Amino acid sequence: MAYNTPETVADYLARFQMEITHRGKGTFTPDHVKYSLTIASGGKDFFTTFESNPHVHGEPTITQVFGALASDAMVVRDYGMDEFVDEFCDGMKPSAAIRAYNSCKETYDWMRDGLYLSNGDIASLSEVISENEEEIGALVEKAASERAARYAYDHPKLPKGFVTIEQLQGDLDLGDLRDEVEDFDFDGDITEAFGETAEYKVDDNYHALLTWLPDHTEWLEEAEFDGLLEGCKGDIYKMVQMAQYVCFKSDLYDHCDDICRYGTLDQLRDMGVYAIRESLADEILNDLSYDEDYAPTDDAKDTIISAIYATFEEKYGEDFADCADNFIQDNDDIAGRVNPCAMSVETVRAVYGMGFDAVFLNDWKKELAECDIDPEAVSVDSEAHDMENGRDGLDGNAPEKDAPEKDDRDAQPPVDTDNR
Repeated sequence: MAYNTPETVADYLARFQMEITHRGKGTFTPDHVKYSLTIASGGKDFFTTFESNPHVHGEPTITQVFGALASDAMVVRDYGMDEFVDEFCDGMKPSAAIRAYNSCKETYDWMRDGLYLSNGDIASLSEVISENEEEIGALVEKAASERAARYAYDHPKLPKGFVTIEQLQGDLDLGDLRDEVEDFDFDGDITEAFGETAEYKVDDNYHALLTWLPDHTEWLEEAEFDGLLEGCKGDIYKMVQMAQYVCFKSDLYDHCDDICRYGTLDQLRDMGVYAIRESLADEILNDLSYDEDYAPTDDAKDTIISAIYATFEEKYGEDFADCADNFIQDNDDIAGRVNPCAMSVETVRAVYGMGFDAVFLNDWKKELAECDIDPEAVSVDSEAHDMENGRDGLDGNAPEKDAPEKDDRDAQPPVDTDNR
């Protein structure tokens, strides 16, 4: 992608989340503040510092900071350490000059290896931000506002006692290969993907292999014990590749139970389940068997259906529970209609706006009428109905670090204003 216009640069910068983690005394003037910052994109955090005068420029923005970082990275591209010291470090102590160069080098490495930007990309970003900082800042702010609206709509506040599938998945320990596990196909034998994933993760870069080896020599012994070094002894690179394969595959098997749990939750989400009652989630995650090679999704689904039936039977009797169960079974839908156990995102959104009982009356009015149940007596789950004391969003497991805590009672699907 070419970053040669304010629009393309703003679109790129809008993907980042920046957090100020500390404010200290600056070094330029008494009014300057030294900010410690964390910049996140795609789950990878970068830590840096930035100085500015908040009385003049306000708090730093991602546009200002990224522009400065891109400029620093370009310096490293154009100057070696000696040239850097001669050009930029007049009067500085040698140790301070080295730290300054290394800081710029760290930024350059992050942009090249972490963000996969070419030298040309970095140069374009630096130039366009320098020439259009105010315009780009406004575009980024607009994009952030639209992202916040989308987040609020996609993550409605939960009824008290409920937890999202996303939260539950985030709490599981998937090992060092979490990113790869999240892309698994959980329909079949999960362990079939272990070998394929381990093979895919093996480095083919000689430098990377030799860098990995010193801290993982025990895996050479494991590979030899498994007979995988036969035919490649004397070729250190192939030997290390075999060691990596054994290491990665072992890590996956060590976390197999939680990977199966993740797969079960993933398939429940595919069925439309957005949120589930916490007590029921505990039952699904802790009481079902996860020592097999398959995600016990059918067992989890049956557990939810049984819980819905039991709750409805207790509140309204066997006839209504049978009617509700028939609807769920006939439509293969455990979350589309409001119930005290599992809800879709649309149902949670409706409950937040109207209240649990009102949505229940609307969703189940036919079945209530068939069973001669007085709607005035309906109060299926007062705890779920109490939205004001409910959980606020995703409690730190949200994909967006800077997602605002806002009242999304009237949240609407965000309008796409990108007319490019």
